[in-house]
Amino acid sequence: MKINYLLLLTGILGLLTNACQKKEEVTKPIERASFDLIQERILTPTCATAGCHASEQESSFSQHGLVLAAGKSYDYLINKDPKNQNALDDKLKRVLPYFSLQSLFYHKLNWDPNFHHSGKSYGSPMPFNGKSPYKGQIEFVRRWIEAGAPRTSNVADSTLLDDKTPGFL
Repeated sequence: MKINYLLLLTGILGLLTNACQKKEEVTKPIERASFDLIQERILTPTCATAGCHASEQESSFSQHGLVLAAGKSYDYLINKDPKNQNALDDKLKRVLPYFSLQSLFYHKLNWDPNFHHSGKSYGSPMPFNGKSPYKGQIEFVRRWIEAGAPRTSNVADSTLLDDKTPGFL
């Protein structure tokens, strides 16, 4: 029996080549839910603080009835009536999914006097620390609301949160 050494050698080289090649694992970055990013980058550091919206035990809770602490904020925001009478009269919700302009949360973050509350008094702009949110943060929230304000989906471009352009000076 004649063995075709060239064919045998080609087969062996092919096996060795396949065995020695590193298999590259393609890993997708874990996409965080848009609301989780809002909680982490906006609500927790600027809103869910002592004296503001940290818990039901805050002295101001009876005035606003809003807790923005992790694990509670979503339920306090979505499709809930605000306590502000002007906002109620205008049929705003704290967050009305798909409708940022009917969402008090969006109005409260947008300090632009040409936009803010459409000239109506819905209370002070937020956060109450005297520093407007960045434009990227405001746009991220707007896009999240316009996409239905989901709790667990990633629906807004997270690079917006890195935009440090002042929202209003």
